[in-house]
Amino acid sequence: MIETRKEGAVLIVVNSDPGTRNALTPEFYRGFRELLEDAGGDTSVAAIVLTGAGDFFCSGGNLTVLKERTTMKESERRQGIDKLHSLITAMRACPKPIVSAIEGGAAGAGVSMALACDMVVATRDAYFSVAYVKIGLTPDGGATAFLSRSLPRQLVSELCLTGDRVGVQRLYDLGTINRIVETGQAVDEATAIAQRLAQGPEGAMARIKHLVDSAATTTLDAQLELEAQSMAASFGTAEGAEGIAAFLEKRKARFRPLAGDEAGDPT
Repeated sequence: MIETRKEGAVLIVVNSDPGTRNALTPEFYRGFRELLEDAGGDTSVAAIVLTGAGDFFCSGGNLTVLKERTTMKESERRQGIDKLHSLITAMRACPKPIVSAIEGGAAGAGVSMALACDMVVATRDAYFSVAYVKIGLTPDGGATAFLSRSLPRQLVSELCLTGDRVGVQRLYDLGTINRIVETGQAVDEATAIAQRLAQGPEGAMARIKHLVDSAATTTLDAQLELEAQSMAASFGTAEGAEGIAAFLEKRKARFRPLAGDEAGDPT
């Protein structure tokens, strides 16, 4: 079940199934993807917060559903995995920044969901557990890709080969977590960050998301070309004109009134 609420221009999305510690379901994959697609074109939404109900972010896949897959044909197993991967792709493709708010912890594909967001807020007592190996499976949802972009290979191996819990303080020190807060404060802090992002230039931030994603896999020459294209496009926008004018006039830029005018193609 997905619950939503708005706080100004911030859409807060709650994966609500406390009985399973917010395990992922095909219904969640479909529902959240639809929300992302709608939010991408909704000028009243400038940023998104993703969290789980109760005291845990997400426990990953529902083991009852995973058990059923062991008796399926491989092509049928792929269908469920592809739904998760389609959602992860949609999260990265969404032009609006997404901030995850983690209470308690994230496990399995819950880690993938958390790291697919643009920024991560976690409580001091929270942990990550890439626990697939403990049930004889391997990571999915982009877990190895996201972890390898911010952590040393040895720690990624520890997470994936042992399935042990790694506290967020260690992940924060290495740059995987953006903020650590006290228990019960993850959503408030994530929302505060999202509110700040919501005041930024919508089109420029969409281009920045694209640049950050491409940087991990492209050559320097290719990335320089993408940056040149993005910068040249940005100069020609109302956002660019407003930002430069505000700087020269020593005032705060007013980007929100321009929302929707020129978000355009982030490439």
